[in-house]
Order: sequence, then C-alpha cells, then structure tokens
Amino acid sequence: MEPRLRIDLTVTGEGPTVGFSLFSRMLTITLKSLWRTLRCIRKKQSKVKKAVFWGIQVAESLIWRNWILGKEIIKNLTLKNIHTKTQKLKYRLPSTKFFFTVYPQTIFLGPGMSFTLPIIFRPLEEKQYLDRLCFEMVEGEFSVELKAILPSHQLFCPPSLQLPLCAVSDTSEAWFNLCNVGDMPTFFTWDSPNPFHILPTTGLLEPGSVCQIKVVFQPLVALIYDIQASCWYGEAGEQKTVIQLQAVAKCCQLLVCINKDEPEEAELTSHKEVNFGPSPVGYTTKKCIQLINPSVVNAPFHIEVNRDLYEDDRVFTCPVARGVVSPGEQMWLSLLFRPQTVGLQSVDYLKILPPGNTSEYGRLPPFPICLGPAVSFNHDCVDFYWISLGKSATKFLTMQNAANCPAYFMFEIDNQESVFSLEPQSGLLGSMEKKLVTVTFQPTHPIIFYRRVACLIHHQEPLFLDIIGTCHSDSAKPAILRPRHLKWYRIHMARGLTLFSPDVLSIMLKEKKLVQDEDGTLMLRQEVLLTHHLASTDSDIPPFSEYFLDGTDDTAIFLPTISIEPRVVNFNRCSIFEEPNPFPLCLTNYTRGKITVVWTHQANSAFQVVPEVVDIPPLKKTTARLHFQPQYPNKVYAAELEAFAYYKVLRSYNNIEEDCTLFPSWCIRLKAMGHTYEVTREHNFPRYTLDVPKLFPAVSSKSTSYRTLLLCNSGSLMFTFNLMPNSSPDITFRPSTGFLLPGACQVFLLSTCPKGVPWKQHPLTLQFNFCPKYIKDIMMMSREEPLQLQLESGKTLYFKPTYVGGSSTSPFTIRNTTRLTLSFEWRYAYHNSKVVSVQPSKGIILPNEVMIHTWTFTPSCETKYLVRAVLWGWDARVSSGYSPSPTTHYLLRVIGEGIKGFITAKEKELDFGNVLVDSEQRKDLVLLNDGNCALPYRLFVEQTMKGPSALKMDKMEGMLPARSQEAICLTARPTRRLQYIWTIRCSILTRDAKEVLCKVIMMGVYPTLSIVDVCATGSAGGITRQHLWKLLSLETLNNYLERDPTSWELTYKVPTRHSTNRIPSFFTPLRLDFNFGASPIGSEPSVVFLLLKNSGVVPLNWAFLFPSDQQIDLEFWAERTELDFAELHQMRVQDNQIFSITPKSGSLCPGQEQTVELTHSHVFVGTDHLPVLLKVSHGREILLNFIGVTVQVGEKYVHFTSTTHRFTPVAIGTALPSRQIYELYNGGSVPVLYDIQLDPLWEVQSKNFQHPIFQCLNPHGDIQPGKTTQVYWIFSPIEAKTYTVDVPINILGWNSAVVRFEGVGYDRFVMGDTAPFHTVTNNDQTPVDTKLVIPGQVVFLSQSQISLGNIPAHARCSRLIFLNNASEKEIVIFSWDLGSSNIIDNFLLLYKPHWPFSLEEPHGHLLRKENGCTLQTPAICTSPSPQTLPPIQKQPPYTPPVSWKLRSPKTRQIRLCPEAPKPCLLYLGLTARAHNLDDFESNFYTEFPCYFLHLPLKEKKSEGESMILEDKPERATLSRQAKRIVTDILTIVIRSLLEDRKFHEDVENALVEPIPYFSQFWSEESSRMPKKKSSLDRVSDNSTLCEGEEEGEDEGKDDETGDEEEESWEKGKLYESLDESISHQSIIQKRSLLPEGLNRILKEEKSWREKEAISRLPSFLSLRQSVLENMIQNIMIEASRGEVVLTTKPRVIALPPPPQPPANNLPSPWPGLGEDPCIKIFPQILLLDSVQCRRTRFS
Repeated sequence: MEPRLRIDLTVTGEGPTVGFSLFSRMLTITLKSLWRTLRCIRKKQSKVKKAVFWGIQVAESLIWRNWILGKEIIKNLTLKNIHTKTQKLKYRLPSTKFFFTVYPQTIFLGPGMSFTLPIIFRPLEEKQYLDRLCFEMVEGEFSVELKAILPSHQLFCPPSLQLPLCAVSDTSEAWFNLCNVGDMPTFFTWDSPNPFHILPTTGLLEPGSVCQIKVVFQPLVALIYDIQASCWYGEAGEQKTVIQLQAVAKCCQLLVCINKDEPEEAELTSHKEVNFGPSPVGYTTKKCIQLINPSVVNAPFHIEVNRDLYEDDRVFTCPVARGVVSPGEQMWLSLLFRPQTVGLQSVDYLKILPPGNTSEYGRLPPFPICLGPAVSFNHDCVDFYWISLGKSATKFLTMQNAANCPAYFMFEIDNQESVFSLEPQSGLLGSMEKKLVTVTFQPTHPIIFYRRVACLIHHQEPLFLDIIGTCHSDSAKPAILRPRHLKWYRIHMARGLTLFSPDVLSIMLKEKKLVQDEDGTLMLRQEVLLTHHLASTDSDIPPFSEYFLDGTDDTAIFLPTISIEPRVVNFNRCSIFEEPNPFPLCLTNYTRGKITVVWTHQANSAFQVVPEVVDIPPLKKTTARLHFQPQYPNKVYAAELEAFAYYKVLRSYNNIEEDCTLFPSWCIRLKAMGHTYEVTREHNFPRYTLDVPKLFPAVSSKSTSYRTLLLCNSGSLMFTFNLMPNSSPDITFRPSTGFLLPGACQVFLLSTCPKGVPWKQHPLTLQFNFCPKYIKDIMMMSREEPLQLQLESGKTLYFKPTYVGGSSTSPFTIRNTTRLTLSFEWRYAYHNSKVVSVQPSKGIILPNEVMIHTWTFTPSCETKYLVRAVLWGWDARVSSGYSPSPTTHYLLRVIGEGIKGFITAKEKELDFGNVLVDSEQRKDLVLLNDGNCALPYRLFVEQTMKGPSALKMDKMEGMLPARSQEAICLTARPTRRLQYIWTIRCSILTRDAKEVLCKVIMMGVYPTLSIVDVCATGSAGGITRQHLWKLLSLETLNNYLERDPTSWELTYKVPTRHSTNRIPSFFTPLRLDFNFGASPIGSEPSVVFLLLKNSGVVPLNWAFLFPSDQQIDLEFWAERTELDFAELHQMRVQDNQIFSITPKSGSLCPGQEQTVELTHSHVFVGTDHLPVLLKVSHGREILLNFIGVTVQVGEKYVHFTSTTHRFTPVAIGTALPSRQIYELYNGGSVPVLYDIQLDPLWEVQSKNFQHPIFQCLNPHGDIQPGKTTQVYWIFSPIEAKTYTVDVPINILGWNSAVVRFEGVGYDRFVMGDTAPFHTVTNNDQTPVDTKLVIPGQVVFLSQSQISLGNIPAHARCSRLIFLNNASEKEIVIFSWDLGSSNIIDNFLLLYKPHWPFSLEEPHGHLLRKENGCTLQTPAICTSPSPQTLPPIQKQPPYTPPVSWKLRSPKTRQIRLCPEAPKPCLLYLGLTARAHNLDDFESNFYTEFPCYFLHLPLKEKKSEGESMILEDKPERATLSRQAKRIVTDILTIVIRSLLEDRKFHEDVENALVEPIPYFSQFWSEESSRMPKKKSSLDRVSDNSTLCEGEEEGEDEGKDDETGDEEEESWEKGKLYESLDESISHQSIIQKRSLLPEGLNRILKEEKSWREKEAISRLPSFLSLRQSVLENMIQNIMIEASRGEVVLTTKPRVIALPPPPQPPANNLPSPWPGLGEDPCIKIFPQILLLDSVQCRRTRFS
C-alpha cells in the first residue's frame, strides 16, 4: 500500500476553520510529493508477450526464474486457435535434456479452442539454459523460446530525458522512473555531471520496484546540453545503465519600462530614472515599473538596495525582494517613497539583478524631492489700533498653504486666558487651501498690548504673527502703538536701546547722543556703521533660532528686558476642599527704567496671580503669588497665564516726546496646571496619535538639527502632557509641558546639536494626565555628518593617448556617502587649464548621489602630462554670511599623453560592381587606425558627375579608437545607367587638410534580356530562321530591350494585377508584332522556340503577361457585362488557348539561358490578335502583338513581312552591283504563282536615262506550301540619292500587294571612310551558332550560318562544318538540298533516323527547301561542295529481336510494315560579297593573297612556239560517292607502289640505263624545247600569283577548313602531261649525240622548265588546292574525334641519315623531295603521305 502521513489539527476558540483545513490539505500534498522522491512502489509483473503464427496464438517465450537445482519446475504453454478453421500442428521435443514435455503428438485445434502443453525444466547446474520448442504446420514452422535465467541485478530507465527550457542560473526539474527489472534487491548510485543534479543520489530498489528520480537542471552558461548520466549498480557497482539528459539553457532577458502612458515604448536602456516628483512629507508615494520578459524562459530576478544607508533613513522601499517573470509575460514592480525631511532631494539606487548577479538589468535612480507644507499669512501683523476698555474687536487673518502637502498648525496661545484669541487655534490646512483665522482683541487694562504669537507647523519652520492693540479708558490714554513702531523696536532692540525708557532716549536725542537715520530709528553717533549692519541683518534671524533662543533656557539672541521664574508651575494633585498653597513667582527687570507688570486675569480661571499689577524698579526683582482654586473633583486643570510689562512712562501719550521712542509692551507667559484626581481614582485615558520621525535631519559639525513632532488628541477629553526628567538632555523639547483640548493638535519642536560621527540614541518620555501609567517613550537618533566624498574611480585618472590638437574625455565618478547636500569645486593650476578641464567644475551633490564628472584632456604638443587637481567639498546649506564651515579636500592625479595619428582605408578602391538602377546595395568601408590614439574624423564624398549624390553613408563623422578598425556602411542607389565614381576624403577634426581615403566605383545597370536564337517546328517548321527572325521582329525587340526603361514602364516594377478592365492599360510606348505566320486550319500548331538570355550582369525576372494576368479579380456583381468586339476576341483567344506560352515567367542569372515555347493553335479561321506584355522586372516593358493567321484548307495565302523593303546601299559607278533578295512566304496549303509587275521599273528606268535602276531577275515563279522563295533584285544607282518604286506583286488566284522598294546610292569619294563598302551589309541578324535545339532533334550543325565576307571574283572559298549525331543508338540518314544558284546557295539538310527495312520512298524524293540567307553581290565562282562526314558505309543486315520469335506464333509470320520517319530540317545559310579583281585588289590588297583564284585558261598556240594546250575534256557525270571511291582506290594503289622496293629499283634502273639507240634523232632545236617555253610564257600571271597566295593561305590558315573535291579529269590531264614530258625526254636522250656532260646540263634545264610548266598549270593548282583542303579536313575531323590533340607539343624522332645517291644519278627536279622517282612522278601523293605521317606523330 501507499504510505501516507496523516495530521490531525484541532482548533479551539472562535474564528473560521477554513484556513486550517486548507493548510492541512496543502501540507498533505507537500509531504506526499516529498515522500514520492524516495518511495519504492511494488508493481505487477508485465504480461507475457504473445505472438500469432498462421492463426495460432502462443507465447513468444517461457522464462524460468528463481529456480532451484535438482527441483523440477513446470510451466504451461497455451496454444489458441484464433482462426476460423481447424488447425493441425505437430511439435518436436526440445533438443536438450533439461527441458522436456509429453511425447509428441498431433494437435487438432478448432476455432477458438486452446491446448495447454506442460513444459518441465529440471536444472542440474547453476547456469543459464536456452532451448526452443518447435511446432510444424502446413503453412510452415514456428518455435517458442525456452529460457531459464539466473537471478541478476538489472535496472531500467528511459534512454533519454528532455528537461524544460531553463534560464541561466535558474533551475528546472523533471522526473523519470528507475525500475528494478532484475531478480535481486539492488543498490544504485547516480553519477550526474554538472549542471545536472539527480535526487536521490543513492538508494535501494527491491525486485519489481520503481523509484521516481528527480533531475534538477541548473545551468551557468547558455548552451545546448546533451550529457549522459550513469547509474551504477550490482554487487560491486560494476554494472551501469545510462540516461541521456537533454536540456537547453538560454539567457533570460528583462526589459525595464518606466510606468508611463505607453510603457511598451519606453527606452530599453540599462539605467532608468524614476522621478517621483515633489512628494509630501510623511506620505507614501507609489510608482510602478514594468518588467517584460521577451525571452522563452523564466526570468528570475532579485532586487538589491543600497546597504550603506541606515535602515530608518531609507525612504525608498520595494515590497518585492525577488520574483520570476514568466516567458512572454510582464510584471509590475512597485516602488514606495516616504520622505521624512522637508526640502531634501533624495537619491537612491535599486538594482534589478538576474540569478547569479552576472549582469545588471537596470539601475533605478530616483530623484524626488520631499515637499513640505508652505503655510503663510497674508499679513505678518494684526493691528487693532485702539479700543475702549470693556469692549472687544475682531479682525480676520488668511492662512494659505501653497504646497501639495497638508499642514498641521497650532497657534501657541491660550484663548481662554489671553486678551487675544485666534480661531481656529489649531487644525489641518489642506494642500493648496486657504483658511480664515479670526483674531479677537478683548483688553482688560488701559495699556499697550503686543504679543508675538508663534504658529507651529508640522514639518515647517514656525511662523510668527504680531498682534498689537491699544486700550484707552477714561482716565488712562496711552500712546497708540502702530506697526511702524514694531519695526523701529526691532532695530532698537538689535542696537540695545530697548533697555532705556522712552524719556531717557528723548533726553539723549536732545543731547545729540543719539541720532536718527533715514528710517527714523535711533542710533549712537559713533556706531553708525555697526548699527546699520545690525539693522540690516535683523530680518535674517532663522525662525527656529528665534523660537528656541527666546531667553527661556538662559540663551537669547538679544538682551532680555524682563523675565519670570518659574515659567511652568505644576500643582499636581489638589483637593477642592482645601486650597493649595500659593506658588511664589519672581519677576526681574533688566532695563534702566521702571516697568509695570499687569496680569490679564479671567473671571472663570482657576489660576490667579497676586498682585495683579506690580511696578518693578530698574534692575530690580519683585515677587508674586500664583493661586490655584479648583472647583471640580477628578479633573485636570491647565492654563497659560499672560502678563504685559511696559515702561511706566507709557501710561500716557503725553509722556512721549518723540514718536520713535514708543516701545511696545512685553508679554510674559506662565504655564500652570494641576488636577483633582483622588488617589484611588483612575486618571482619564488619553487618546492620541503621535507622528514621530526617528532620525534628526543631517547636519554638519557644530550645527543644530531641528525636527517637529505632531500630537493629536483623538479623544473627547482634554489631557495634559509633560516631558519627563529622564529624557535625553541633548535634545531641546518645546513646549515641554502643556495641555491639549479635544480634537486639537500640538506641534513639538525639537533641536539638538549632534556630536560625533556614530549614531547616538536620544530617549524621550512623555507623561500624560499626571499619571505614571500613561507614558510614551520616544527614541530619536542623530549624528554629526562628516564631510566625505568618495572617489569611486580612484585617486589617479589616466587618459588614453590623445592626438595633438584634439581632445579626449574620461568619466570620473564621485559619490556623496553622507546625508548632507555638499558643495564641491575642482581646483588646479592655472597653466593646466588649457590642458585639462572638468565638467561640472563646481556644483552641488545630493546625499547618496553618484555623480559622473567628465574630464577633458586637450594636449597641445607630443609629450606626457601630469596634472594635480584638488576636489574641495563643504556643506551646501551653510550661508556665506556666516563664518566659513569646515571643508574637506581630495587630491587627484591626472595623467595623459599627446601623440599624432592618421586614418587610412583598408581598400584603396571599392567596387560596388553592377547595381540595379533604383535599387540599393551596401558595402562596408573599413577605416583603419594603426596609431595609439583615438581619432575623430569627418568624411566627405565627391561625385564626378553632376546631380544628387547616389552614395550615402550611414556615418559621416565619428571617433575611431586606437589600433582598431570601423566599418562604415556605404549605400549606393544609382538613378541612371552609367558608371559612378566617387572620391571619399577624410579629415581629422583638428586639421584642415582632406586626405583621399579611397575611390568608389559603381556601374548602374538595368536587367537586360535578349533573344539569342529562335527556331520553329510544327506548321511553322518550313520558315527559315532568317525569315522567322523578321516575322517576330526580334532584331527590333533586342534593340528595345537594350535601351533604358522609361519612368512610365517602372510604374509597376514587378508583374502585378493592376487593372479592372479586360483590356488593361499599358505603360509602355513600345509595341511590336509577333507574327506566327499562316497555316491551314486543323494543321498542327505553329510552335516557335525562343532562347532567352540574360545578357546583363544582374539577375532578372521575366514574364509574358496575358491580359487576364494583369486583370484584378472582381466579384461577379462588379464585372461589366457589356463587351465590345475587341474584348470578345481576346476572350475567345484566351479561353481557347489559341496562343500559349510555356513557361510564362522565369528567372535568369547573368549569362543564363532559358527556352520559351510559343504556340499558335489553328482552331478558327481568320487572324488572331492578342496583346502580350513582356515584362522584365525593374526593366523594360514591351507590348507584343501576337498575330496568327489560320486559312482554310486549299486556300492560298502569301505572307508579306512588310510593305516596305530597303535595299543595301550601293556606291554609284559600281560595275557589278550586288544581287539582293526579297522573300515571299507561302502560308497556305497549296502552291501559288507570283507575278511581279515590271512597269514601275521601266518608268524609273526611263526617268534615269534608260539606266536600269531596279532589276528583278525572277519576276515570275511559284511558292510551295509552307516554303519561302527568294526574289532576286539588282539595285544600280547612278546618283547619290534615295530611289523609291512601288511594285505590285500579284498572286494568281489570290490578292495582290504593293511593296515599296527603296535604295540609297552614295558617292564613295564624298563619304570616304564612312561608306559601307568594306562592311558586308546583311539584313540577316540571326546568330551564327545554333544554340536552340528542337525537342527530339538528334543531329546538330556546328554552325547555322557561314559568312565568307568580302571575296574576289573567280575565288574558290570553302569552310568546314560538322554534322554531329547526338544519339547513341540511332543511325541518321541525311541529304543536302542545294539551291539552284551556281555561286553561293543556302543549303537545306534533311535527315531522318535510319530504318533497317527498305522504305517505299527513296531518299532522293525527300522534301527540299532553300534557306533564307542573303547574297549581297553576285560572284562568278563555282559553288562549293562541302564534305561534312565520311561516306555512309554499308549497314549490316537487320536482325530482329529475339522477343519477336517468342511472342509471335511459329505457324505464321507477320511482316510489320514500318512507317517512314518524319524528316527534320536543318538550315545552313551562306553569305558573301564578291568584288571584281581590280576593286578587291585596290580595297583589300592585304587580303588578296589569302584567296585561291580558279581561272580556267584556254591557251592558243603561236607561230614557232610550242605550248601545253589544255583542252577541257568531256566531264562524266559522277556522283560524289563514286568520286570518293576512285580517289580512295588511286590513293591505295599509289601508296602500295611507294612501299614496293622492287618497283623503286626498276624505276631507278630505267632512269640510269644508257640509251643505245635513237641518237640520230637528236637535234639542237629539239633539245631546247621552244614549244615548252612558249607554253610557259602564255601562262597567266594570275596563276603565278595564285600559287603564292595559296601557299600563304595554307600555311597561315590551318584552322580554316574546306570541303571540296577536285574533278577526276583534271588529275587525268596532269598524268597525261607528265607522261608526255617523260616520253619526250626519253626521245631526246635517245637522239642525243652530244657528250655526256652537255647532255646532263640539257637534261637539268629541261627538267627545271618542265617543273615550272607543270607548277603553272591550272589543273595542277586545283589539284594542290584540293590536296591541301583534304589534308586540313582530315586533321580537323580527327581532332574533333579526339584522335589528335593539336595543342600537344610535337615529339622529335631522330632518324638515321638517308643513303647518299649514286654520283651518276640525275639531279632531282623537285628540290627538297629527294630522288625517289615516285616522288618525282607523283608529288601530290607525297603531300598526302606527309600529312599521314604528321597525323601519326600527333597521335
């Protein structure tokens, strides 16, 4: 059972018992929680885990525990059939002899039935046993584990524990269970690393018991903790289980907000000021501060107060000493202020600290001032003038409290005994309240009455009210006392003249011993200055001093005139039946005249002085008796008797000769009290309240401290009070005795002069109603406050090194540790005032205030400085008019050093790079200060361009510390696309020079999008790239995209929905047509692929916006139902997706490309329009008008790109103007015939002297469906002007169009270098390289356009291009579709995947189409025959897949008829501009040697000369493949001959064999061979030039490729000429009869001439050109395949020297080619073989 602790509480007496029951319940919960920490609870064993095998439910294992050796233990294994059918199973006995059961038998289990099989375990050894019991079923086999284990120690705990979030230095807790899953009791010990603590650390767990473990997390650092705690257990503690403790410690944060109207907007600084403002004394003012916890953990805190203050002197308190602010919550903290000293501005510091005191959240220095009452009278004197005896007069006086603090006041007068009475005599004057005081004058004798009544105010200095009045009777009429007499009286009293009677003063004035000043007062003649000073300072007597120094305690400010002893008479207990003895009184006259004392006795008073009137001679004493006559028993009697003394000469006004000698009377007060309580009678219990501050205000040495106490009578009876004699003698207590009427209040004034710094206690005892039981003990404390200032920053102030001419500041903290308000002043030598200064240099520091003084060090030179400064302090409340008060001083050593420094930039050039216009980019300018002093700096930015600066700095000036760097953020915001350059200069504030820090460069850019390639497929597949480029206006679009956007285009910088109309408004003036061409209805869509490229330097976002993408979605009721035709058309286009773009938007990084698919579906017949906005974010905005035409099937349609065509400018006087092209595109499905009307051309010709300005070469023709045809024009101007002609173009069976053709003629001599003669002007702006790939395309051309540039006429130019097959499996069949031109044509390559079966349509019937390339000038040169790849080899026979044989029936074979693959078109455009030889040589003379001129020459035989006549044989029509085969066969044959040694030997023997016959045929004429000479002379010079040019071209342009074969008949002609020369040579040798030497010379000459003749033959030049082209082509092909690396350094192979030729051999006619006869005969083969050798060396 669970242990419980029961506590029975019995409550007796009255009162509710709810609190005790609640306490009992809370205590029970607390003890239960504590008991759970160490309790162990027995739990049931866990259930046996079961498994199901094919519908049989059985336990997974049987475990034997706590077994005994030799004793059998039986456990039952239950098998249950949970299937819906009967199960049959068998089992096998366990393999070991320790487990056995009944003999195996077949078990049949019906649905829901169970079978119990007993398993017997018989142990023989003390070890662990393990076996299995196997069961067999039809479905398979399963087994049950049999295990017998030994008793062991084993504890289990969860693998990990996640503790709650915890603040640093705070604690969080979590619990987990530690289970003993073993068989033995186990002791455990936890090993927990810091900052985790585990409780309990040790313990004992019984088997199956669970102990609840507590984990305490107390971090000291904000980290993520993942620590492993270990629990050791076992016999020797060698076993271990671990738990992973995971916790997160975070730093808590507290935001301190002052209690404002909006506390959440308070400044979150570390120092807060709570200003309580003026607070009334004795009252508590409350202010609240708000603590906000923005963190995710608890924020505990505690408040630390200033411990240096005395506890009773603390005026600031906080009820909450510590607390916790929950995450995301706030807490209000109350601060209480209860001041006790009026006029004192209190300062204290409260610190809010987190746990561990690691940091300080806030210091709260309040600066309130204690506000006391400010009571004043509207008049200081109440003048009753004179009244008759027996009458009374009343006047009113106004009291006003000008402060927000209520004031308790009391007039020190007894209204019952005095001739003057004031109502109210005491009371409470509220804040800002006025009260009317009634003053009544009721004289009893005809004399002069004057009384100075003190008004005692709690927490304020006393006020004094002068009341004067004169009483006349029939017999006595004294002089009337006026307020001016009081003023003169005070001056006379300060001068000591009041001791003389008025008659004596009149005599002295007559004798001129006294004189009158300008105010009419008397003074001694020899003491004029002194009396004047005394008169001026009479009004400066402090009220407290005047009240206490009234002569009562033998101390007075001025000499007394009369006194009475004693001042207080206490009759104590008296009886009404027996009159007490009168009390003697002594009156003393200190004046030089006779005075009369008159007592104002009231008829109902119990006290009376006898005699009532008495005269006292000068400097004499007299006695009187005080009688006490009580009338009622058990009563307290108290009264203040009043007497007036005056000079006897003042009885009549006739005795006053001078008005200034009239003195007022002196009031004598006597306090008398007694009671008539019987001995056995209990005195009345006084009910009162007493406000007693415990401490005297702080004063300095030899100064007096004053304090007021307030006693209020809250009862209904009068009571008396008196100060007991055992009270402290150090305190003057006024009044010490008195009485207090019901509801009245009494203000006591206390003064003391403390001595000594330690606190001193002053006990005071008040007795009430003459009863020893009614005593109030008061403990007051005071001390002499020392003049002490604490230099918290030390006695030495060090300045950091400061740059010369600058200044550095250093804070210096002083603290006033006293309760005095001190004045301070810093003093140092005058010559140091230019080096150091301090602010404030003098002032006042409040008690307990911490003041920070700022010292400034300004060095003037590079040296070290030492300045001694002295801090003086004194009491700030001491007036300068008195003697100087004590002072204190402290010495401070100020040390500094002046040095020089400089500021540099870390980077001399700061490059922002490319910044988007109207966007911001930031970079840091790092300033470096390598010096030892901090430098103040100011930065200046100079911009090279005019206008507002586009560069802003977050900081233009500041202070850079020593040996540091500072990063200043520069923000650049370009406003235009141009380069910005700024120069940043820096100046030290003390210097005028501005030094250059760095240069800042930025390039303002816009995002630039361009269209780099375009291709079409589908119905638009027949449109050439050049024509498609024009249809989509891509050149204009690129030009628009390169320009800067307008401000209107930047209205919306990013795509957004901004319009409520179906046709949104556009903010761009740029509009272009995107024409998709025309196609028949129902045909496949026209698909155009655009390759977009970010040609700028910044990333960009682009989007194609349909009108629906710019429309704001409106509610159904807000949409407009009436639509016009344009809106309906757009809705139809958008709803049917006639135009679609994929993708419609995207992002591109600089240089990145993206393909966009534009589709036009041919759904409806007609012309479709759709305005699409191309929006580049933060860039251009261009409106694209998508146009697509759909025609009926069989309808004719010719698309005119534009109605205006401009020819390329042609110079006037050009002999052969360029042939120019105008294209017509057939967008229909049937061929069309066009007819160009030539009548306008003839009109222009007739107007220009019959000169054909415009010529159309093919005005009639046809255009195939989906194809483009080229109309050739020649523009030949004769004047430098613009020619215009409007030409009708008729389409037979369709519409006609009028196209305006324009051409510009210019004079090259006038225009000079600006003439476009040297530039190949071409309207084709398509890219040369093909970057865009149509989906599914596997064959690619290395170039889509070839520009040959300027070429001479008769020049044969060739270029090498590559046709690449990107497919790894498919073979591609291709064919070239050459144009009809015999000069330069546009090629169309058709390719299709190779199909192994024979196709019905042969390759020769493939569709062909010309490309849209433009030929500028006609050239009379042969058309090139490019070779792109080797000839297509024979393909192996097709072998069908094996799967066909498996799937198809064997009895019948089905022959599949494949479909012909659809061909794909690739366009290759060729562009060139041809010039005649003279123009080309004069304008391009440097390029002329680079061309090979193919000049077919026909030489004629002249008389007497022989020549080599080249007759052009009939050319057999051979295919390219046949030509290639012949070339390869000849190459193999010749190469085999070169490698045959026997052939070489036979040739050599034939050459050196002597000629025995035919010598008779020799003649001199035949040996000179004139015929050969004649043929050599007739060879064209151009051929000679071509040879040199061609050699230079072949050597200098190895990278240029050619692809042309030489004709076979040229090679045959070469061989025939060689055979003829050899035969002629042999004939000459046979007929020669000259000697051998001459014969040899003739042979050399003949051989040289034959060589020259052969080298000048056009056939040989063509052959050599073909060989070189073939060689370069082979090299480039092998390089492209990777077989040759052209950049590899060639290897040098040293070969053995060649054998020397025989001396009798003939010299070789081929220099440098050796003597090989094969080389002589076949030099071109040697070149080929050299190429092969070179290739071998490269590889």
